[in-house]
This record gives sequence, structure tokens and C-alpha cells, in this order.
Amino acid sequence: MKIQKVGISQIGVALPKHFILTEELAKKRKIVPEYGLDGLGVFQARIPYQTSLEDLAVEALKKIKFKDVERFFIGTESDSDASKPISLKILNQKLGLEIVPFQYKFACLSGLEALISACEYTIAHEGKPAIVLSFDRSIYRETEPAAEITQGCAAVALRIEKNPKILILNYQNPGQYAADINDFFVPKNSFPFPIVNSELTKAAYLECQKRALENWKKKNSKILKKRGNVIEAFDYFVMHTPFPKIVEWAAALFWRHEKEKTRERLTLARCLKNPSLFREYKKELDRIRKLPEFQRFFFQKVKPSLKYNPFIGNSYTSSIFISLISVLEKAKKGQRIFISGYGSGAGSICLDGTVFAEKPFKSDLSNQIKKGKKISIKEYEKWRKNLIHSRFS
Repeated sequence: MKIQKVGISQIGVALPKHFILTEELAKKRKIVPEYGLDGLGVFQARIPYQTSLEDLAVEALKKIKFKDVERFFIGTESDSDASKPISLKILNQKLGLEIVPFQYKFACLSGLEALISACEYTIAHEGKPAIVLSFDRSIYRETEPAAEITQGCAAVALRIEKNPKILILNYQNPGQYAADINDFFVPKNSFPFPIVNSELTKAAYLECQKRALENWKKKNSKILKKRGNVIEAFDYFVMHTPFPKIVEWAAALFWRHEKEKTRERLTLARCLKNPSLFREYKKELDRIRKLPEFQRFFFQKVKPSLKYNPFIGNSYTSSIFISLISVLEKAKKGQRIFISGYGSGAGSICLDGTVFAEKPFKSDLSNQIKKGKKISIKEYEKWRKNLIHSRFS
């Protein structure tokens, strides 16, 4: 049976107009300003100041065709209600639709879960289009400044169709891996602030993506027979980006896993059992990062995905789509993209796509970033207090 082509035909993205400089926040929190700039690779953090997540989601949706669609798949981890999905307010109250949203929950991974389900729906329902909508804002306690520096916000809407105009997705054979790991979670009594184990979440991010990669390789051996190993088989790599530097670490892990094939002295599995070991493990990644061959791979195939993230911050479920947009603006028809997502808790999904657009996709992200308005740290802290108070109103 011939497999029908399905994937992304339209993309709409909306950022908050306001941002803070991570350098200023670092000074306020009494950590070195270079930590955000060089250590994490984050320059600005988009803040939903004088706007709402629901309005950003509506803005993203209005940039694509959606009124003929009967099925909306939602990915978000910014919903405080354990029962009614926040997306119902967006579709019904904001847009006047009477459609039931299919909302997913697996931290940052739920955007990719929604994407795969949308592809499956389109094929199963004789080519009916579907919408994927992801929207999030990340926020952390001021007592955890290392995490607070990574904050961000964005909403992304995707139109999924047969014979897509932008990107064909190989959704049938995703790599996947999940394990019950408490690296990051949001108890009801601490919402919107998560509880984060920094060293554990770094190890979990890398281990889950490596294990999902292995699962993808088992399911897609025909692709590798034609094209060699994963590093050589793809023109670009897109990964979940909580902060840009961790993507470089993941790229080093992938490169080592595919190229060196040597036994690890210290494994990520050991780091998960004893997170304090991660600093020692990272020394091996730092060794890889210095190799000229790795640097060529990273700058050619991975760094193009990081064009916008430093000026947005961690937008959770939307983060991987922001990175995908960056690549689609550069990629040519026929080039192949490897997509690797992660969600705390923890799990990863890997899938791949082939660019179908005749010309590189063009978003309005650059223009939105240029038009951004900087707010002071004083204004930012007032916004934080109002957000917390609104929990109890």
C-alpha cells in the first residue's frame, strides 16, 4: 500500500511584544551576567506582559487557515485546571467555535504528540486537515535564578494536510522512550512555579533523547542503509531547546554515539541515579565539542535551528517548533530534517521530515523580535506578583 504524504502546510507564530534582558535579570539575582549570555545562550526572555496566553494562541491561529478544520490537537503545560482544558477557552470563548479540543499533557513533549496525532487523523479521515496548536510561558522562582534566566513564551499554530506545502513528515515510525523521572514537575500548590532538579533534568534530557534515537534507528533502518549513520543521513537537526547550550550538548552526544562507538566510562544512566556526577559526564561532551569534525557538523546542521531561541527563551511546547521554523527558513526542497523532542517527567520522541516547499519558508519571527519592547526588571517583578495573585482571585 502506498503511504500518503502528510505534513505541515502553514505555520503561524505569535510572541509577546515585551521582553527582559537576561543580563539585567542576572545582575538583579546576583549571578554573573555572562551566565545567561555565554553559559546558556539566552539574551532575551519574552514575557506575556499586558497580554495573555489565550490571546497569543488566537493570534497564531489567525495567521493560518483554520475555519474549515474539525479537529484541533493542543500541546501546552501552562494549564492550571486539572479538569477543563485551557484550549476550550481559546476555541470557544475567543473564536466562537464549538469544537472539542484534543489537549495533550507531557510537559514540553506534548507539542510533538499533538503533531503526530494530527498526521494520523488526516490520513485516517480521508485527507481532512487538522490543526496543531502549542502555547506556553515558562516561569521559575526567583530563588532559582539559573532556571529563571531561561524563561520565555510563544504560541505556534500548524495546519496539517495531505500533500503538504512546507514539510512532509515521516510520522509512522517515530523513535520513542519514556521513564518515570522526577526531574521537573508542577504540584498544584506551587503552580505556576515548577520544582526543578537542575542536574537531574540535564541528564534526563540527554538520556531520553539518546534512547529515542536508538528506537528510531531500529524502526528506520532502510533510511540508514541508503544514507549511512544518522549524522550523515540528515541535512539539519532540530531539538527541544530549553536553552541553546543544551542543544550543543545533545549534538555532541549524538555525534559521539554515531561516530566514536566507544564504551562510555561514565554513563548517563549513572548520572540519573546520582545527578552530582553530571558535571563529570559533561567533560566528555566538552571534549567532543572541541573536535573540528564535530564543530563542522554543529555549525552546518544544528546551529541553524537556534536562530530565534536566544531572543525568546524557553517556550516549552512551542520551543521545538520555533527551532523548526529557523531551519525551514534556510532549508531547500528535498533536504531532510531530524526532529528530536523532550518532555520532563520524562520522555522523548524522534521523527523526521523532508522539505517540500519550492522556496524556503518565511515567517514573521524576525520582525516580531525587532519590534519587541524591553521592560525593566521592576516592571517584570510587578508582573510576576500579579500573576501569582491571580491564582487566588
